[in-house]
Amino acid sequence: MSEPPPDLPHSPPAEGVEEFRRFLRGETGGRVFSWPISHPSRPTGFCPCDRSLPARAWFYLKSALLLAVLKLPFNSPKLTLLRWFGASVGHDVYISADVWIDPAFVPLLTIEDEVMIGVGVKIALHEFTRDRFQAGRVTIRRGAVIGGFALIRHGVEIGENAVVAGAAAVGRDVPAGKLAIGNPARIVAAGPSRE
Repeated sequence: MSEPPPDLPHSPPAEGVEEFRRFLRGETGGRVFSWPISHPSRPTGFCPCDRSLPARAWFYLKSALLLAVLKLPFNSPKLTLLRWFGASVGHDVYISADVWIDPAFVPLLTIEDEVMIGVGVKIALHEFTRDRFQAGRVTIRRGAVIGGFALIRHGVEIGENAVVAGAAAVGRDVPAGKLAIGNPARIVAAGPSRE
């Protein structure tokens, strides 16, 4: 039988919140931020829902707008909003309908040029467990293709010209030119080029 986690304070950890801010600004290096918490049902300091009422209202308004636009079949408004909310989005990017991108920490997302994201894809940028908060940068490199209904976990990098098969659940990096398939995704050699 495992030991229960030590009791952590019920108030948000000021040191952790400041370290997370440094991570969001890119000052700490690394792709994933992790910090112990008491339980997500209590204020952690990491969730936008723990902010002041006006800040929470602004966050929920922006999130509702982003998620509503991501459901639409029109590409240009999606790219504009993602850039406006802080994501790095390259040229000739296509995002299909009904995509879900974690609205809490959009600046952690980088999508390079000529990326295609299929219908129903979900991209997570953070996660709460019973005793830990984690957030991670997701980078989708140039020419990558994310198949419909795939799930990309926080902290993952999809390599240049890599392919994530439809419905794959990707929890680790996909090297350049490789194919990720299955749930959990396994990495295999990509098929022959169609050029």
